[in-house]
Amino acid sequence: MSLCGLDFGTSNSTIGVIQSDQAVMVPLEQHPITGSPETTLPSALFFDFHSDEISFGRKAIDSYTNGHFGRLLRSMKSILGSSQMEEGTQIKTRKYLFSEIIAFFLTSLKERAESFCQQDIDSVVLGRPVHFNDHNAELDRVAEEKLRTIAESIGFKNISFQHEPIAAAHDYEQQIKQEEIALIIDMGGGTSDFTIFRLSPSLKNKADRHDDILANHGIHIGGTDFDRHLSLATVMNQFGMHVQYKDKPGVEMPKHFYVDLATWHRIHLLYSRKTLWSLQDLRLRMADTRPIDRLLKLIQQKDGHRLAALVEQAKIDLSALPQTDISLAFLEESPSLSCLVTGRQLSDAIDHDLQRVFHAIDETLNQAELKPGDISTIFTTGGSTALHAVDQYIRSRFPNATCVQGDLFNSVGKGLVLEAQRRYC
Repeated sequence: MSLCGLDFGTSNSTIGVIQSDQAVMVPLEQHPITGSPETTLPSALFFDFHSDEISFGRKAIDSYTNGHFGRLLRSMKSILGSSQMEEGTQIKTRKYLFSEIIAFFLTSLKERAESFCQQDIDSVVLGRPVHFNDHNAELDRVAEEKLRTIAESIGFKNISFQHEPIAAAHDYEQQIKQEEIALIIDMGGGTSDFTIFRLSPSLKNKADRHDDILANHGIHIGGTDFDRHLSLATVMNQFGMHVQYKDKPGVEMPKHFYVDLATWHRIHLLYSRKTLWSLQDLRLRMADTRPIDRLLKLIQQKDGHRLAALVEQAKIDLSALPQTDISLAFLEESPSLSCLVTGRQLSDAIDHDLQRVFHAIDETLNQAELKPGDISTIFTTGGSTALHAVDQYIRSRFPNATCVQGDLFNSVGKGLVLEAQRRYC
């Protein structure tokens, strides 16, 4: 029996296998600039309208960025657990269900892993957030069943699930030397999940760890939410978000255009004649037409995903820099336009969501009936844990705990492989 652990992420995905009795993350593609093997595959698909081919990951993003005629889709995991799952989307002359699109992507992951292993893979442990939907238990159940059905449709025969922060705990447990009460913080692209786990070198191969899980909690807030808030607080001003009507002082451009433009899985909704007609009509009524012209050009060029990627990169850069520039040179204005973004702007933009995340961590402690001082280790994974505000919170809330940063993008995947080995071997 050949097995794998598959972490289908909102922003990035991984797949791992067992080789020589060790969990190994599959090199999924080469970095387009450095040529180095990458164990992450951006959760992106590009439908090329000329060749009718579908590309994935960095190749998909590069095809879109380089102006190939087609359609880019990202953040498909965000659709799971929402009512949009059954809506589908139009690509050229065909309407695809989102389940079909997710299946295309997961098939690509599976095939890359099988090529790496040189054998078919029939068993999988799939990662899942603690909640696909925070507020609707039925939608949460349906999301897992939908993912199971997709996995079956692409050839997996043995399918099971593990909560992503629990998987990350299994990965961390491989390196510890003594018993610990660990708080696992997994902040990914779409969700933030938390587990308090009793870990020990003597327990790591135990089949049933239910009694060692002291709490498990999550909230549907992640990196793509932070991207959206940063975009709305900064670069959207260059596209007219706060421009007022000529004859209605105090009344601004409708905000829904900018919310869609700042939300990965809604950007494509703007690429319609109806949107262009609405914006052209609004332009005639606005006090300043220049940023509206810029918005029209952005949509006509179908460059919304390019802008979203630049905002995402700015957020990442601000983890290490006090400020950065978002270049809008692709709009070919003279002189070339850019938007300065500061760390303070990022902190202010995401503060409300971060407070909700921090409150959810406190709720996790309450579930376990523990105090911050009872936690011996904080283990972090997921790209959003690199944010300065998250690091500050952890160190101030848990001053006596040892902070361990895991592999930001592979810890969950490694833990899922270990779980697959326990379940299927």
